[in-house]
Order: sequence, then C-alpha cells, then structure tokens
Amino acid sequence: MKEVEIKLIVFSSFIGAIREGVRAIAYDYDSDLISIYVYLAREPDVEDEEVVGVAITEIMASCPQFSRQRIEIYKNREPIGRLKSYRGWVFVRCEG
Repeated sequence: MKEVEIKLIVFSSFIGAIREGVRAIAYDYDSDLISIYVYLAREPDVEDEEVVGVAITEIMASCPQFSRQRIEIYKNREPIGRLKSYRGWVFVRCEG
C-alpha cells in the first residue's frame, strides 16, 4: 500500500474522534506495526484509550499489512514545535 493511501486511512479514522484536551496526534508505521502518539493537555483517561483504540482498529482493518499496534497517550505541555511528529500529524490544535 502506498504512503498516501495509508495517510488517508489514518486521517479518516480520526474524523469526529478528537476529544477535548487533545493537543496533537502523530502516527508512524513500519512493515507490520502502526503507532499512534497522542499528546494531551491533561492526564489521559479510559475514554481516550477507547477512542484511539477504535481509530486504530479501523486503520488495521483497512491496512491488512499491520498486524501489530502501539498506542502512546500522555500529557505533554511542550510547545507543539518541539513534539515529535514521527511520519506526520493526524491532528494539531492551534495554540497561541
């Protein structure tokens, strides 16, 4: 699958799934692993895990080459420009 196709799938899986307090979401992948990194302005909760879990399930269903997943959700107050974007941003909140 081409990188642009993977990007579209990742982006579309998060439509309507950005909760309050989410500052940014980045993604990364290799041959069989999809990774989602969620940067929050608050402490993560169970609903954050559920929302990202649903999105990553949609990604894996659309991209059968991904057999493994990694989800990292954590509070981070660093400026957006200092956060690691990995392969790219799925979402970035305008701050300032």
